[in-house]
Amino acid sequence: MTTYKSTKRLLVGVVLCTAATATFLVVSGKGSRPSQSPAPQNQTNDLAKKAREAYKRGGLREAAKVQGNYVADYDPHPDFGQFSIEDLTKNSAAVIVGRVTKKLDARLLEGRVIFTDYEVAVDELIKGNLGQTKTIVMTIPGGRFFFEDGTSAEQLTPTFDQPRVGRAYALFLTREAALPSVFFLSGGPQGMFDIEDSSSVRSHGRPEDPGAVETKGKSKEAFLNDVHAKARKWPKPGKCCG
Repeated sequence: MTTYKSTKRLLVGVVLCTAATATFLVVSGKGSRPSQSPAPQNQTNDLAKKAREAYKRGGLREAAKVQGNYVADYDPHPDFGQFSIEDLTKNSAAVIVGRVTKKLDARLLEGRVIFTDYEVAVDELIKGNLGQTKTIVMTIPGGRFFFEDGTSAEQLTPTFDQPRVGRAYALFLTREAALPSVFFLSGGPQGMFDIEDSSSVRSHGRPEDPGAVETKGKSKEAFLNDVHAKARKWPKPGKCCG
């Protein structure tokens, strides 16, 4: 299991992954001009090219200046590892069952990656120590960030379903020193499991990820029993790959 030694290394890795895997989409600037006929295809392609070049130079802020509202696809699945339920449990600082209660603001990391914060009510603490905390904030890849000049940048995650307010999840969580007030998902999307349907657990990882394979067709009760058993085996807080 890979363990990041510092927040900086984590964020730099995320940024490099973004630069390598993001597929950029072209959209018109929102509110920048009156309604008019679509631009010719070659003009649209030129704008997209300028936005890509601006992103390489100065990140999402510069790309947003080119298009007004800059939109790109982002793949949040890590290329550094695939994790079993035991891996996730062992290397997480906390494992909880919780319900998403509110979508909060987006944050910009290193100028190139957007994360969105979610408020989560803790129903059960399986591993870790949250003190008297009944609510946590976790931050998830993807979202829309607004800059001071009125432009915005948005990163879509078509291969990763964002959490839904009101639904229950089992969450494998890690923390970073630079952002101690929020939790990241251990192993990226692999650390989130939808348990709203008691008859079937759904991993938010890729279908081929070990955790997704292990839980396919498994009931909520069987899944949580397995996580509890692994938490007893690995009770000490771990450090994973958010």
